[in-house]
Amino acid sequence: MKQNEKNTLPITVVLYILMFFYAVFTTMPGTQLLVLTGEFGLALSEGGVFTVAVNGGCILGIAASVFFLDRYDKKYLVLGSYLLFGGMLVGIGVSESYFGFLMLLVLAGAGMKFFDSSANACVSGLNPKNSGFYMNLLHCSFGIGAFAGPVFTTALTDMGMEWRQSYLLLGMAAVLMCVVYGWVQKGYAPLRERPRADSPAAEGSVFQGRVFCLMALLLCYCGHQIGINSWLPAYMQEEMGTGAAMANLSVSAFWIGLILSRLVSAVLTRRFPEVKILSRGLLLGAAGLLIGILSRNFLLTMAGVVASGLFAGAAIPLTLTIGYGWFPGKVGKISTLLFLCIAGGAVALPWLMGLCVEAGGLFASMVLDGVSLAGAAVIAFLVEYRKMA
Repeated sequence: MKQNEKNTLPITVVLYILMFFYAVFTTMPGTQLLVLTGEFGLALSEGGVFTVAVNGGCILGIAASVFFLDRYDKKYLVLGSYLLFGGMLVGIGVSESYFGFLMLLVLAGAGMKFFDSSANACVSGLNPKNSGFYMNLLHCSFGIGAFAGPVFTTALTDMGMEWRQSYLLLGMAAVLMCVVYGWVQKGYAPLRERPRADSPAAEGSVFQGRVFCLMALLLCYCGHQIGINSWLPAYMQEEMGTGAAMANLSVSAFWIGLILSRLVSAVLTRRFPEVKILSRGLLLGAAGLLIGILSRNFLLTMAGVVASGLFAGAAIPLTLTIGYGWFPGKVGKISTLLFLCIAGGAVALPWLMGLCVEAGGLFASMVLDGVSLAGAAVIAFLVEYRKMA
């Protein structure tokens, strides 16, 4: 029996660890927003440029992945893309110029999102039985890393380290994990697309109305998620009057809720259809976030932020699982389409939130974030009640 048919646990676990380190990076520009704008002499309203640079690179990485995912062994694509990601973080750690920093962010974004799409397809292919369970655990690893990001940057700052050193240390850890991954994946037979045990083979093109609905859902949800990462710390400091540590803690609180959401959803997928978990979670999360933001009360805002993570936090793995279930033999193509919208939402909404800061302040930008999450909920109910899933 081939090794990848006998025991996929070791390589799956290492993929979870790679996802953890990648996720630490995703929250770093947001938690360091005021430091970065001060370093490079930018207005606060221009702070969205860092998120736009990262996610612009993500779009490039995903666009490139369409030529590789269905043609080459995904395990090797994971290794190459993660090496690019880690190398760019090391480069940021030693860079000096503003332009160089932005270019390295773009390349890091390209590497990390190519890795993301490859890793999701890899985990789904390695674990076709109960793929929803394993996908939620993969994204739970992401949540734990995103939670650790603000803690990591705050701890290094408290130790007197300069902000670039956080990127250097994380990049070195990522490169080291590439060595570990390269050793663990040796001996596994080439990964082939295998249909889920609970899903018949899908027919037809991936360019269908139901796929476009999933794409729009991820566009709205991921805009909300990255909007929280990018603008919540500044909102908590400027509008709620908190210190930097408490502002960063608010993002960590969001990710605690998101981690719990993905753990619970991993269990719920064994009893309920993914689309039902998705639609109800998005609705509750959007309601909680909007109530909290509109209250302009610190405690209610914190509760709303946590609620959005707790109820809606499993949206990405649930949506990917639904898409993979529709097209079990075309995981590469469906990954490319869905991850383009994950990255696109992460670029578009933080940019629009930056425009809202100019027009109506940080409060207006956070209201827009809640509205985006509500839009994702509406689309999820459309998918469910039109029986697309």
